Amino acid sequence: MVGGDASCYFPFEFQGGYITQNTVTPEGAVRYSRVNITENAIPLWGMCHKRRDNNVILMTGSEEASCYRCFHLKLVSKNVLRVLAADKDYLSKCHTNEEKALASCLSDDDLLNEAKNTEIILYKFHEWDGAEVRQEYCPIHGRYRMTYSVDSSDTADAIECDSVESEVDNCPSGSALNLRFRNCAFPDREVTFECLGHWRGFGNRNYLALLSTGNESHLGPKYRCATYTENPKTGEIEISFSRDSTCRAIERQYVRHPNSRYTNGNGIGSEYHHEVLTLRPIPLEFGPVIQYCSFPSWLIGRWEHVVVNQNQLIYKDHNTFKTYTMKCVKNYTNHDSNKYIVYSQTQCGEEMYQCLKIERRDTNVFEFQISSRQSANYTATICNDFYFNDDRWLTQGRLDSNDIVSPCPIIGEFSGIIPDDEGLCAKLSSECESQDIMYYQISACDYANEVYEEREYRCLGQWTHRNIVYTYTQRRDVGTYECFVGTMLSDRQIFIKEAGEHCQRDVNPHRFGMELNKVAHCTPPQVFKSPGRPTHKYSEVPQPTQRPGLPVNGGGAGGHSGVLAGTSGNHFHQSCKNISC
Repeated sequence: MVGGDASCYFPFEFQGGYITQNTVTPEGAVRYSRVNITENAIPLWGMCHKRRDNNVILMTGSEEASCYRCFHLKLVSKNVLRVLAADKDYLSKCHTNEEKALASCLSDDDLLNEAKNTEIILYKFHEWDGAEVRQEYCPIHGRYRMTYSVDSSDTADAIECDSVESEVDNCPSGSALNLRFRNCAFPDREVTFECLGHWRGFGNRNYLALLSTGNESHLGPKYRCATYTENPKTGEIEISFSRDSTCRAIERQYVRHPNSRYTNGNGIGSEYHHEVLTLRPIPLEFGPVIQYCSFPSWLIGRWEHVVVNQNQLIYKDHNTFKTYTMKCVKNYTNHDSNKYIVYSQTQCGEEMYQCLKIERRDTNVFEFQISSRQSANYTATICNDFYFNDDRWLTQGRLDSNDIVSPCPIIGEFSGIIPDDEGLCAKLSSECESQDIMYYQISACDYANEVYEEREYRCLGQWTHRNIVYTYTQRRDVGTYECFVGTMLSDRQIFIKEAGEHCQRDVNPHRFGMELNKVAHCTPPQVFKSPGRPTHKYSEVPQPTQRPGLPVNGGGAGGHSGVLAGTSGNHFHQSCKNISC
């Protein structure tokens, strides 16, 4: 929490240019406006005045005539920011002081009650530095036969397409959905949606944000929000679209003003919209496979980019946007029991034999490699060590792993100076009553209240490689996965550094990392714990006397209380490169 008189800044993941729905014409056309988020402001909405968790107080005007508003901001995916406000007229209503604005912030109950909040969906179209947004993988992959129907008060007759010749696929890129309408009640057409993001919303509903790449409005507005459900037995998927670019006009009737063109004579509106795309999977055909093996039981489940059952592994490559469906053919036991020959097929129908090398790092973390050689025919030679690089792994965290706690490698509070960024200091601290939670804060060294960024991490697992410990984490504020490497020279001094997106192995935290020294340790837990969220409980650490450095412990993948380790694509302090630090 940024409190007191601390400065207020937005994380760089929030910063950039966005599109949001402005108005809808009587004909149903959606008009958009642009919203820009800088490091400390949302122009037209206000300057960042104070942040408390996901709530932010924005201020406009002067000190003599200030106007304060409270918004709830949640980055539901990399390219979609969900904003909630208490009033529909959120830009015209404001409060005269900070206290009233804080009191107006939505409560936890109000956040779950759609009748008590207004939702604004922001679709990002460029990053803070002007770069194009990164592609996002669609949650739907493969080939499907589709049916499409629209039943809306905007149309005199329902629109339907139930031709068996209409299909959906995401070839060549897993970041898009290609809809091919054939022999429907309307002329043949093709529509392509780019996937902007997907997330789990209220009531465990799955949401999907889409961008239509065509200029013609064949299938609704340019930006679309939808919910989707999947039948786990049949694989059938049903996508329900919003009538506009919001996420609250899905399968819903509306009460409109008495002079609405959709009234039933009693002044009660009857506007409705039901637009559904039903997908039935076209099964993959694995022709030459005549025998199968099984993957280890600990691997079965859902991971970041991997889904595993007994003899099948589906991997979504976020670099090439190819989806590989791999059938386990043989456990390569000649030399290593962790290698598996698989028969792979991409979403475009490309087929090949490959070899997987799989290593369990911790309960919630595993790493794997795909052999650099592939073959059209079965051969055990693709599993030779020559086709693997021990310094290039793909790291995966287990999804829905809240029941399995993996303690973080630090206990207490550490602080230090960020190298190469003059005047910036960092603080790393553990959640004393939740061993798997830690916090990271960047601030001005001379002004402790000048806080530039705060992050919250959940530790998923840790392991040792070449006397360096890696810790894999999930950022709870934006949902990404990051990894850090570290060493500890004493119980009061650690060195940490980012290690790339997939825990690269050539990182030396002691030589190139950041030095952090312990300034407080956790106090013993209270006998009577509060039912609310646990809080930090620290007592100061006395100034240490000089003591020699301790050798790094090169133990196995158990608990490493003496070292912080991990991966991540971004520097801890990267966000400060674009603010006035």
